[in-house]
Amino acid sequence: MNEPRFARLQRSLQQGFTLAPKVIFQEAWQRIHGAKMPILLATIGVVGCWLVLNQLLVAVSGDSEEMTWGVSLLGLAISMIIAPMSAALDMMGVHRAVDRPIRPNQIFDYFRFLLPLAVASLLMGIISSLFMPLGQMLGLSPVLSMLPTLILSVALMFTFPLILDKGMTPIQAITTSLRLFARQWLALLTIHILMLLLFMGAVFTLGVGLIWVVPMYIVVKGILYREACGVEGTDAAPLDPPSSSPTNKDHFEA
Repeated sequence: MNEPRFARLQRSLQQGFTLAPKVIFQEAWQRIHGAKMPILLATIGVVGCWLVLNQLLVAVSGDSEEMTWGVSLLGLAISMIIAPMSAALDMMGVHRAVDRPIRPNQIFDYFRFLLPLAVASLLMGIISSLFMPLGQMLGLSPVLSMLPTLILSVALMFTFPLILDKGMTPIQAITTSLRLFARQWLALLTIHILMLLLFMGAVFTLGVGLIWVVPMYIVVKGILYREACGVEGTDAAPLDPPSSSPTNKDHFEA
């Protein structure tokens, strides 16, 4: 990782990096204006594909409790198909964080990276699933058993963008994401807890609040990636408080 495009990432890994949750949320709130529609349409597309494919899996498996090889392979195929689309949502947040254009059909742009993304998704699933049975063996409650899995999901949040933006292998991306999390675990967990509270609040508005919360979450993740890793082809400056001046006007006004 001695190339210039890895300079920001190397600095973050060696010297650490700074995250200010308040500033990140302020910037994300500014950046979602005019960008809500493409992000929401893309999210609906990914969720819709996932639901359709899972309904297909249920139809194939029927009421049988025994998982056949065919059903298992179909489940693996679903994960492989969804991985590039989920990664595309991450990249939409990254692009928005550096003022690149985004569009709803961007979720179909990364199928050429199907193999590394599918392998990364499989590895992350295996790693995350190890802690649930361990907690149950130790006699922990279901909530406490799930806690390490939830923390790992935050720790692995940079994996897909590192593959797509930095060209890393799945194992390199996973280990790098874990190392970055170790540098700023408290701030990253705090930001995700705040986002969880926002999601819960949005649910109480009969889902109306999701119009703002879903795009904000995608953009927050993009800003976090930009601050920790830098973005290929850009020289992202450190975070500044959002400006209301006309020169900083949103590129995606609706």
